[in-house]
Amino acid sequence: MNIQSLVLSAERYTKQHLSRYIEELCALCAIDSGSYYKPGLDTMAAWLAARMRDLKMEVTISEHERWGNDLFGVLHGEGGDNILLVGHTDTVYPVGTAAARPVQVEGDTIYGPGVCDMKGCILSALYAIEALLATDYRSFGELRFLCVSDEEIHDRHSKSLLQQACQDCQGALVLEAARANGDIVSARKGNTWYTLTARGHSAHAGVEPEKGRNAIVELAHQTLQFSSLNGWREGVTINTGIVSGGTATNVVPDCAEVHFDLRFLHAQDRIATEQCWWKMMQQQRVLGVELELVTAPDFREPMECSSESLKLATRAQEIASWLGFSVTHTSTGGTSDANYVSGYGIPVLDGLGPIGGLDHSPDEYLLASSVAPRTGLLVGLIMDIGAHAV
Repeated sequence: MNIQSLVLSAERYTKQHLSRYIEELCALCAIDSGSYYKPGLDTMAAWLAARMRDLKMEVTISEHERWGNDLFGVLHGEGGDNILLVGHTDTVYPVGTAAARPVQVEGDTIYGPGVCDMKGCILSALYAIEALLATDYRSFGELRFLCVSDEEIHDRHSKSLLQQACQDCQGALVLEAARANGDIVSARKGNTWYTLTARGHSAHAGVEPEKGRNAIVELAHQTLQFSSLNGWREGVTINTGIVSGGTATNVVPDCAEVHFDLRFLHAQDRIATEQCWWKMMQQQRVLGVELELVTAPDFREPMECSSESLKLATRAQEIASWLGFSVTHTSTGGTSDANYVSGYGIPVLDGLGPIGGLDHSPDEYLLASSVAPRTGLLVGLIMDIGAHAV
């Protein structure tokens, strides 16, 4: 059986088992698994580990005292290249959301917390592996499946595990959902968070305000300066996200803080923006206020579309045509673990889950009709990488 026939077979297999897929998705979305809720994340890891073992995968659970457990499964093939699938078990929703908003199926649309980002996508990858095994296809070296518990936050503990999983891999497929219009993702912006702190001197606002050094006024000045670089290079965006400061209306504030989100297309854009910010910090409005700029400990460099990743994207378009739909690849401002994988020099595509959208909101959804064809696409790319065809 050739690759096209196998891809179509995988689509049929998934379509035949779609009702079971939806039942399992309901079970997964009934688990609260916010990034900081270890009990739920550990339950997710245990459920997925059992599912992987049913597929005869070797499974390792990385246990953590504070954070949720991570999961790594390996299916050994009969020879060929190694492929990595990457997903995450954490969501952004607080404890209680799963019970308050159980999965609802309305026609072709499945609503629920995590259906799109990304429980439904992890599940579709399990069905892709299941469909492959149903055809006795094993023309790959290792099919690796990593599920981390900290993708939605910047306090990452899983980066070393991701790097290890990438070792000696010839291609990676990241399981974020396809865009709402069906696009897959071949490039992502980089992302860094910053905290700017202003420290002045407090004083009575009515009796002797001249003795104070207003930290909020200086912070506002710097915030406007920093924000003026929005769009100064193609793709550069700067968002002022959180501002805090002051203790009382009648006190000259001695401390204030602002948090920025920076997105950029190229690593040099981040460096150049930082250099401009440091120069701006020398142009103060309130003399005597001390300024401190701190970068978050974790940041993601851009996922740039390399020539090898472009070959994968082109191949994805051909596989999609076998399945009766067209697909384009795009760049997005959002980040994912594909940013890290790209940095390790591995060809990577993202957005390979089913079609969904409105992530992180009460209206998060997944299209049931997209599950089978997108699982077929994932199967085709797994076969393509494993058979040295990239």
